[in-house]
Amino acid sequence: MWHSVFIVLHASAAVVAFGAGCLALRRARLYAAYLWSLLGMAVFLVLAVGAGWAGYDVVTRIIFSALGGLAGFMVWRGIMAGRVRPTGLGRPSAPYVEHVGFTLVGLADGFLVVTVLRMGAPGWFLAATGVGVAVVGHLVLGAARDRLVAIPVA
Repeated sequence: MWHSVFIVLHASAAVVAFGAGCLALRRARLYAAYLWSLLGMAVFLVLAVGAGWAGYDVVTRIIFSALGGLAGFMVWRGIMAGRVRPTGLGRPSAPYVEHVGFTLVGLADGFLVVTVLRMGAPGWFLAATGVGVAVVGHLVLGAARDRLVAIPVA
């Protein structure tokens, strides 16, 4: 039962983190909502994995441990974004967009990989989805960074 509760809380926090992160790219005042929901996503992931740990085989434990590490790295990137967050009405800096963007790509990747996994797709398709989302996300992030950071010509 606890495993299911933690999964729902993990997924809910991830959805909030994604939405708040998208908005925080332009409205830095939403940074706190983004960071706290990102932290919640990571904490509930660890709790969900812990709740089901006894029933996992070695490979699943390795995969979930790696996902926990990735979640921790995403929280770290979120914290780093706060250190370079724009103040007032200033435009976001490239590092701010890259830190927040990294987490957004990671969240989007997670959403799609879980969807493909639940559809019962073969492992090669699951891996291709993960890599494909990361590549497309990187390209979208670069374009967003260029657009958000660009100084308007007077």
